[in-house]
Amino acid sequence: MENEQKNGIKRLGDYLICSPGLLQSAVKKQGQLLKRGEKPPPIGTILLDNGDISNDELEIALRRQRIDRLRRCPVFSMLSHAELSAISSRFTEVSVPPGMQFIIQDEPDPTLFVLAHGKVEVYRTMLDGKHIHIADVEPPEPIGEMGYFTGGKRTASVRAIESTELLRAQYSSLTHYFEHVPRVAHEFMRIVEQRRRATEQILQAQTG
Repeated sequence: MENEQKNGIKRLGDYLICSPGLLQSAVKKQGQLLKRGEKPPPIGTILLDNGDISNDELEIALRRQRIDRLRRCPVFSMLSHAELSAISSRFTEVSVPPGMQFIIQDEPDPTLFVLAHGKVEVYRTMLDGKHIHIADVEPPEPIGEMGYFTGGKRTASVRAIESTELLRAQYSSLTHYFEHVPRVAHEFMRIVEQRRRATEQILQAQTG
């Protein structure tokens, strides 16, 4: 939490209009569920179920958080607030537990992710079954960008190293930005090319 505050990362509670006491109570409930071995619902869901906030208040908080998360991502950082607000509606939140593989090499999955919280590993599986580590990725980087140019087919696998929160959107809903908004298209292509070169160098070193 300390590192998040230093990096300017806000949790959903920072966007909700409710007292600190209600937030602390919701966090306490999450902890109690974890101790019982149960998966706790998000803070917003707990507050909503308790009648502490309305559905509209939760949706507004989620939208504000989503906009800030996209603003931090280098691909979308140059968009105006109005543009970020518009594109944020194409994304949804997804949580991934430690160890879970959420992108599988060679499988079709036309989705772009933006890493909002946590840490993931990108790796390639060779024909002999050997796993080659490509990179560890942290916020606010995009994940799954390569598939945009391979018809959605994944060129590597990605798993969560720790509890991870992501924003997810279909490529088809982002095509306008990647192909007709120069600020986004230039940065997107820069990241794709940079990662392509880095991956090729790693694979050559490992299999050379």
